[in-house]
Amino acid sequence: GVQVRCRTLAALAAAYERERRDAEFVRRQLPMRIDELLLTEIGCSFEHSLCELICHSASKAADGSDSEAALAARGTLLEAAGCAATALEGLEARLNARSGMACGEYVTPLDDTSRGKLLGDFAEQLAAGVAAAVPRILRMATQAGAVELRDEANRQLPCMRESWESVVQCKTQITDLFLDNDEVAMERQNYLFIEAVELMEVEEGLPELGASELPNVIEFLSVAIKSYPRTCSHRMRAMNRLNALLCPEEQPEMGELEQVWRSLAEKVLTIIAEAKLDLTAEPLLDSIAEAKVDSDISDGEWVNGIHCHYQDNH
Repeated sequence: GVQVRCRTLAALAAAYERERRDAEFVRRQLPMRIDELLLTEIGCSFEHSLCELICHSASKAADGSDSEAALAARGTLLEAAGCAATALEGLEARLNARSGMACGEYVTPLDDTSRGKLLGDFAEQLAAGVAAAVPRILRMATQAGAVELRDEANRQLPCMRESWESVVQCKTQITDLFLDNDEVAMERQNYLFIEAVELMEVEEGLPELGASELPNVIEFLSVAIKSYPRTCSHRMRAMNRLNALLCPEEQPEMGELEQVWRSLAEKVLTIIAEAKLDLTAEPLLDSIAEAKVDSDISDGEWVNGIHCHYQDNH
């Protein structure tokens, strides 16, 4: 059957702008979300390592005598501090590899002072974590306490691992989304532009377009066209259609709709030419601009000069 087009050019322009805005939002916000998870990830890794240490040491202490359990408890206290040191070194390495760090809605440049502040704050959190673990570790100083602590740590360890892995997975998913963002956005914008070109090429009369919708549609078409190379077929089709609208072979009756479309073509072609994306347009554009300064040439004649150039070159 015949395909019924439900979206107007104005609706396509609005959708295109939403795609651009959403892509920019993702491009700006996701790195901040990733940064926000950095401290959480390293903190969860520390807690998991500490719980794993306690679980392993308590298991050994539970199998020995009380004196062996006491030695295991003292050794575990020292190793707990080592877990904190490893976590702090990990954060330091990550910070040294960065030039900035997200803080709320802004990215703060990292220098020695700001890195030191982040490391100092995180060191306090790690110290608090080690201090909170000390009473638990001391429980393994006896064989009976070690057995109880071993069973408790064995129950907690899977939860610690799941928490850590969930943060890492979340970071991975956000990173993948960020890396795919531009490609997905370009693909969606491409579909919208192709639909707009097809709508412009319909033979059953000019599609609906109100004068109040012109600014958004002009922005849409000019931005979209400028994003493609000259050799792109979609760009060429759009340019050919705009040329035909500006200077048709047969002059139609200029009703309100025809005037709106002619104004659209005139403004978009002017924007494209002024952007100088097409190097072959530069000499003509410069000479026309020069002529405008030195004579009374009208805007209409200036745009028609641009149109004639495109008619010859597209």
